[in-house]
Amino acid sequence: MKKPDAQQIFRKSLQYIINVLVIYIIIVLAIGLIRTLYGVSTFLDGHGIGQSFNSVVTDILTFLVIIELFRSFIEYFEAHRFRLHTMINPAIVFVIRELIVKLYGQEGVQWETLMAFGFVILCLGAVRALAVQFSPEEDKTEELSS
Repeated sequence: MKKPDAQQIFRKSLQYIINVLVIYIIIVLAIGLIRTLYGVSTFLDGHGIGQSFNSVVTDILTFLVIIELFRSFIEYFEAHRFRLHTMINPAIVFVIRELIVKLYGQEGVQWETLMAFGFVILCLGAVRALAVQFSPEEDKTEELSS
């Protein structure tokens, strides 16, 4: 009987750890969803509709950012490497979330702030497009098939 070498033990251990992390991510997402849905009850508590709606929108947008971040982690677990375009997706969603919260939450946003958000989103979009365009061949075939 052949003894397993160190690389086989490492790969098997890593696979178990990844499985535990995926289960943990699913549990965290379920708890986050329950907490986000619980935020709807603030409408019924008698708080001002504007404040309650602002809180619910912020919670939902934050939940979407967390989903994108966890999707990037799962992609890493499957590919065993970080792909630039999958790491930029949560960043883009986060910047858009911040922009929406800032626009919705404040009475007036200065034009410099809007220009800065626009520039960041434009740069992230350009980097993501370049990352997809110049990704290794195996990534391109996966992108086309999905």
